[in-house]
Order: sequence, then structure tokens, then C-alpha cells
Amino acid sequence: MPPLHPYLPQTEAQINAMLEEIGVSSIDELFSGIPENLFLSKKIDIPSSHSEQETITHIREILSRNKPIDSIPSFIGAGIYHHFIPAVVSTLISRSEFYTSYTPYAPELSQGMLQALWEYQSMIAELTGLDLVNSSMYDMATALGEAALMCTRVTKKEIFLVPSYLQPERFQTLQTYAQGPQISIKTYPFDKETGTLDLNALINLVNSYRNQISGIYVENPNFWGNIEPNIQEIEKTTHEVEALFVVGIQPISLGILKSPGDYGADIAIGEGQSIGLPMNFGGPLLGIFAVQNDKKLTRAMPGRIIGISTELKSSKRAFTMTLQTREQHIRREKAISNICTNQSLCSIAALIYLVSLGKTGLREIAIQNVQKANYVKKKLGEIKGFKILNQKPTYNEFLVRCPNIDGFTNLCKEANLLPPLKLSRYFPNMKDIALVCVTEMNTNSDIEAFLKAASLSV
Repeated sequence: MPPLHPYLPQTEAQINAMLEEIGVSSIDELFSGIPENLFLSKKIDIPSSHSEQETITHIREILSRNKPIDSIPSFIGAGIYHHFIPAVVSTLISRSEFYTSYTPYAPELSQGMLQALWEYQSMIAELTGLDLVNSSMYDMATALGEAALMCTRVTKKEIFLVPSYLQPERFQTLQTYAQGPQISIKTYPFDKETGTLDLNALINLVNSYRNQISGIYVENPNFWGNIEPNIQEIEKTTHEVEALFVVGIQPISLGILKSPGDYGADIAIGEGQSIGLPMNFGGPLLGIFAVQNDKKLTRAMPGRIIGISTELKSSKRAFTMTLQTREQHIRREKAISNICTNQSLCSIAALIYLVSLGKTGLREIAIQNVQKANYVKKKLGEIKGFKILNQKPTYNEFLVRCPNIDGFTNLCKEANLLPPLKLSRYFPNMKDIALVCVTEMNTNSDIEAFLKAASLSV
């Protein structure tokens, strides 16, 4: 009996046998848990087949509608950033040993890949000031979700505190992670004058749930680009209630800011896209995850850790997967994490980026980000009608109230500039407020064109 579909090899008899084995009478019953509104109500309009030449021509025509980021200066950040990537990054990760590798199930055959991942872990450990790094999480959003789960596992408490100005997609991912284990996510407010967290409000919230808090999360710099001035007080407040202190970082900013390990972070997470990965329409990304070298944290850490040892019968070094908490092939339902793969290629890109820049290069880029962003902040504040919402130190992003944000956005587009983020899209009460981002990639002419669009919008 032939298969029912040209791309599905099972015959009708095989399908019926499988349905009988699992105790359902039909395919429809098998998928009965899916809401009806999610099913297609009409057939998919698939065009007739084309030759290879016609297909390539058609795809190129579609791709030609896109504008590559190198041809349109960007003033938007909000989690994904346009940074310069040395040519050596793409050259080395294009080697087949890296480009086509998957999970090194046979470590003795994967020493090169394992060494590269071990080097990545070492680099991130030095950057964050924490001892133990995994390789790796999908992105910062999943790293935050895993951090909340980890705090609950370690402390046996169920409340996880996050700032109310958290980047919306990260917050939604965190809420999804929290649903299964029934972690209670509570937000603490921000100071409207500074754009940083309201320390007194946080302390009051902590006192209200004193014995139930598993962890407190803070970002430095935060979603609005502000550098938290009370980071040491937050650490003290967290540890007084025996909770874990979780810090979200922008990796390049650590070229000039203190590392989270220096101010007592138990866990540091971050988005590694800015260190060696292009914007890529928002993915793939790289979730950074680092912890203190504490046994209770080590055994509760998600993902996998690459370690270095020696061969059994010699003193030659050998790399191996020291810890892997995947459910796929080790512990199944008892696994710590359901992230069952990793971003190996992205991790190696980050490694090569950091190695090629070194400490001096990373610091120089961080300084450029600060200087250029604060120059634009100063000049924008001098334009009539524009109001900078925080004069305190910021990294490469800041908030500005615009007299005509829609007109400003349109003028940016007309000038072939990618405009800043309208925050009302995520925070309805923040009308006419834009989140402006400036990196080392914004030239003087880009900045002048941006300021001109701002002045014309008044």
C-alpha cells in the first residue's frame, strides 16, 4: 500500500497501527487539543513548481526589497545592536570544523570544538567576573527564564522580582517559563526622575515577601540605557533575605563598567549578539549565563559546561563535557533545563570577536558608545521641544520626549535613517517618548542627519 502523501512515508495501515497503539481512533482525535481557530480554514495557495533558475531569480527579487543595515544608519537598539564585526570572525567561523559541527557526543573526536567552547567560557568568565560559564543559552530572554528557574531550585522559594521597565519580549518569555513551576513574577517600580529602579520601593516590596523571594533581577545598564547607581545596595538587600542576585549585562559595556562579579552577583546573564553577531533580523542570538563557583549553583546550572582535564594514560590535555543537564539523553523529565541544544557557532563568533579586540579594543568601543550617545543626547536636548528624561550617566541608549514623534520618525525614514524606538508600542503611558541608541557605527554625518531630522520635526 503506497503512502498517503508524497512527503510522508507512512502508509494508512502504519498510521492506523500507531493510532491504535496510543489509544486514539483518528488523526483528528490526536490533534483535538489544538483550538479550532488555529487550524487553516482554506487550502494554502502554493504556486506551481519552478526551475532552479526561476526559483533563484524569484528569491533574489524578494531579498532585494530588504535594506542591509550597512546601508541605513541605525538609531534603534532595545536589545539588538549594530556593532562593527572584524572580518576575522566570519572567516574563522566559516571553517567546516565549526560551521557544520553539532553537539560533540563523542568528545574524543571533537577536541577542537570543545577547546573553542572552553575558551569562550573562559572569556565570558573574565568579562563577567564570575567563575563558571555555560555554553550556552539561546538568547538573553531564555537565559532570564532559566535564571528564575535556577533561583527557585536553589532557594526553594517561589517569588522572583524583576524591574517594571524590563524589555517586553524578555518579560513575556520569563512569564512563559514561570507558568509550569508556578513561579510568581513580581515587578518593582522605577524612579521617574532618574529612569533607574526605585530603591525604597524595592526594599518595601522585599520586606513584604521577605521569606518567599528566590531572586532579584536587575539590569545594568537597564532597558532604557541608564546605569544603576544603587547596584551595591540592591545586592545587599537581596542577600539579606537569602535570595540570589541576578544581573543582566550588555557585554561591551563591561569594557568600562564594573563586572557583575565585582559587586556580588550570584548569576549574570546577557545577550551576546553585540559581541560578534550581526543583527540577523533578530536572530540567531546568544544567551550568556555565568554563576559563582558555588556547588549549590553549579549543580543547578542549566545548559552544559565544557571542562579541561588530562588523558587517562598521559599528561596530554583533554577537553570534555563536564556537566550537561539536558533532558534529551541524560535525565529526561528530571533534567534541569529543557534547552536541549546550544548556540555553538554563535559562541565561537563571540570568542573570536573578544580575542580580536582584546581588553584595550573592547574598552575603546565602549568609550565610543558612551561618548557618541551622550553627544547626541546633549545636542538633541538643545533642540526646542525635545526633553531628555535622564541627565544621569547612560551607556549607549537614552530616553527623549519628542514634540512630534511621528513626524520625527517619518523624517528619519526620508533621510534613510532607521528611527529610534517609540516606547508607546510597549508602554502605552509613555507617549511621545523615544528610546535612542547610538553605537560606534554611527558616523558624524549620520549623527548630523539625525539631529537635522529632529530639528525639522518641531
